[in-house]
Amino acid sequence: MKKFITLFLVLFAILILSSCQTEEECKHSWRLPTCTEPRHCATCGITEGDPKGHIWVDATCEKPKTCKTCGETENGPLGHEWIGIRCDELRECAKCDAYQSPTNHTWNTTVCLETPFCVKCAVEDDPIKHSWVSATCTDPKYCNKCGIEDSKPLGHTYQATTCQEPKTCTECGHTTTEDLPHAWKFNGCDACRICTVCFISEDNVYGHTWQNATCQVPSTCKECGKTEGEVIDHKWVEATCQAPKRCQMCSKVDGNALDHKWTLTQHIDSTCEEGIKIYSCTVCNGSKEIILPATIGYHICDAEGKCQNCSKSFESKDLTLIEVLIENEYDVERCGLFECSYTTSQVYKPVTYEDIGMPVIDLGGELPTYKNNYQNTVEFVYTSEELTFNCYAQINVQGASSSGKPKKNFNIKLVDISGNKNKVEIVEEWGKESKYCLKANYIDYSQSRNVVSGRIFGEIVKSRNDELVNTPNGGAIDGYPVLIYNNGEFQGLYTFNIPKDNWMFDLSHSDEKNQAIFMTTTWNRAVSFKEISTSGFELEFASNEDSLVDNNTQWAYDSMLNLIRFVYNSTDEEFVNGIHEYADIDKCIDSMIYTFFICADDNTSKNILWVTLDGKVWFSSMYDMDGTWGMRWNGNIEFDENTHPISALLDGKGLAPERNPTNTNLLWERIYINFFDRVCARYKELRQSILTMENITAHFTEFFNSIPDVVREAEKSKWTVPSQSVDHLEQILTFAEKRIAVFDKILMPKQTE
Repeated sequence: MKKFITLFLVLFAILILSSCQTEEECKHSWRLPTCTEPRHCATCGITEGDPKGHIWVDATCEKPKTCKTCGETENGPLGHEWIGIRCDELRECAKCDAYQSPTNHTWNTTVCLETPFCVKCAVEDDPIKHSWVSATCTDPKYCNKCGIEDSKPLGHTYQATTCQEPKTCTECGHTTTEDLPHAWKFNGCDACRICTVCFISEDNVYGHTWQNATCQVPSTCKECGKTEGEVIDHKWVEATCQAPKRCQMCSKVDGNALDHKWTLTQHIDSTCEEGIKIYSCTVCNGSKEIILPATIGYHICDAEGKCQNCSKSFESKDLTLIEVLIENEYDVERCGLFECSYTTSQVYKPVTYEDIGMPVIDLGGELPTYKNNYQNTVEFVYTSEELTFNCYAQINVQGASSSGKPKKNFNIKLVDISGNKNKVEIVEEWGKESKYCLKANYIDYSQSRNVVSGRIFGEIVKSRNDELVNTPNGGAIDGYPVLIYNNGEFQGLYTFNIPKDNWMFDLSHSDEKNQAIFMTTTWNRAVSFKEISTSGFELEFASNEDSLVDNNTQWAYDSMLNLIRFVYNSTDEEFVNGIHEYADIDKCIDSMIYTFFICADDNTSKNILWVTLDGKVWFSSMYDMDGTWGMRWNGNIEFDENTHPISALLDGKGLAPERNPTNTNLLWERIYINFFDRVCARYKELRQSILTMENITAHFTEFFNSIPDVVREAEKSKWTVPSQSVDHLEQILTFAEKRIAVFDKILMPKQTE
């Protein structure tokens, strides 16, 4: 053991000594140089020479630059340079001839109808098509990709129904909750009524509606005309000096009036004014007057205002066409006669056309105070610059609400002394006619709204250049201001108008044409097309109503019922496809737009003229337009430009809801909803031509300038009318300007944005 330890120590010492040799003494063990290091001694670590340096192999598309000796790399691969851009094509590298397999595109959108492009290769694809799910009765056609809807639900296709059964859809089985109402036809009082739809009859006989017998006819059924019994005896009132013996029940006369026994009780000689003789009857205490014509006809005053002929004194200062001061009292009749002054306030006489530049109409006789079917006949004297004539006129009160006003409207028929029709050409465009209307315009102090609104609507109608282009005013009202006197007393300022008559629309009395005019005269569901009835439709004209061949006018009512029934029962699809068989859409659009544009408060169901030119197709026209341009039907200026816009048709809210619980007529509502683009296109066309502020201003200004201020003042002194203190021209034009802005936003939204 000790020997082993001694040997180990000797060897360790030798090793230590050998490692401590100097460089000069080292027997080097050289290692080869590398790319980055020179050669070196593995024993002592000394180096010698230079590194060998890298031997580089150039980079390729897929490999970086690499030393083929040591494998060291520099930078990265060059990358392929692919020829072609589409992801879905095999692409070749321009540098190394490598190939790349096709890949999937990454599209930027999945929205239908848009053109997608790949966010990697930028190539575009075909637009994405909708994946449609077909429409049903209640659901529209829609895309199950993007959810967009196309058109509307198909609507139910109802099978033919009777008045006893609800309608059932043949496609989905949907059943309505309403039965079709019976369309009863009168079949005589001794028979049951029969339904014209399902042909069943009522259980009970209709029965007579008897009217009491009179002294001229026995008891009569007012439905069928059947009579029974005898006439009753007359109840006579004995004759007087004024009237013959007369029945107080039927007004039949017997014999002649008694002869008066006149005695002169007063005699005033005529001078510059009329004289008078007054007689009293000693039999009946009646009296009569004989007017003695004035010897001169007017006063001739001196500088002090004293008449040189009759010695009456007049105030010679500030004389007007309205008042003449006579003996310190205002003579109302002279005010009414419209007396004026000539030659420095020295000559006085009644006003003529030359004095004021307006036509004057004198009516001689008693004017009616209520509707009496033209029982009053008066003398009719017309004077204007172009025309003077006189004849007779049968006269009757005209209008519904206006008949209750103190100042009445009148319809007139010009006749000769024998009562035969007397046609006169008063206005060249109107032609020779005998029926006219004297419009009082009681609620409209301006007198302008009815006539000017009619003139503008006439331009709208004629702009379509259809069969109405040669009518007097496109079927609308036309007229002009006139002064009316009755028995020499000033009656007021009126307009002389086209009446509700066939010549408005150039309709014929021929039996070969079924032409008719209805006027809606009240507010109810029928005139709103929401009840299958003609209640409220008043027949103004039918082409064969006076025919000797066939004067049955039931066809007109039946034709109107066809229109109402179609509007009330049809689906939207049926309405769009079939309404042209019953109504002229273009003409209805014109009257609908204009009614709302001028804010015609009283004209959305009531006061509409419905006209047919062939007995099948109807259209609406304008009439009675005094409650317009901000004025209500009662004469109050209450409406502003935002009142009752045409968009109210979208929810059925029309004008005057407090008077019209059914609101606007259903035909207009359905036209507005189903033909909205057509409505907008027509409004845009009218705004570029007729419904411009310039045209509206020109029409109203021309009318206002045709009435002298002094005539306006005379009207005030004669009648107290609503809103007579309002500056109507300013109010109308201000309303029109603001109304245009409101309607442009609704019917021309893109132009107003």
